[in-house]
Amino acid sequence: MRRDITFLALGGGSLLLSFFAPAALPVNPAWLAILLCGAPIVREAAVGLFTRFDIKADVLVSIALVASVVIGEDFAAGEVAFIMQLGGLLEELTVAKARAGIEKLVHLTPQTARVLRDGQERIIPAEQVQVGDLLRVLPERGCRWTASSSPVKPPSTRR
Repeated sequence: MRRDITFLALGGGSLLLSFFAPAALPVNPAWLAILLCGAPIVREAAVGLFTRFDIKADVLVSIALVASVVIGEDFAAGEVAFIMQLGGLLEELTVAKARAGIEKLVHLTPQTARVLRDGQERIIPAEQVQVGDLLRVLPERGCRWTASSSPVKPPSTRR
């Protein structure tokens, strides 16, 4: 991930230089973005296409990159490569954050449940809760519901 961020920073800087001072260097600076950001896209497209016969967005982006370079639009090719790499990085970050959130939710799963059976309260493993069981949920801080259901009023307040 650190390498991707470095490549994006260098590619973005080269695109800025290409936009504001294209004649500052003997070679268009956009080529740095094309190489750093576009090469991984073209490589993934080639691997997917030739090994798995898989046509994804990488193949289409690769075609756009090559076509831009062929017609002499180096800045456009660098821009496409930069935007696609930035999108890929943001996607990775989003997936990692979602995965971490799901892992936190899994750790919230209660291990035991308080079940009322035959007038007796029993503490049983949460996996043994059955449909129709009456659960007691204590109003203490940190207590977790063990199953999807609706609360039942105590016998003295039922009507």
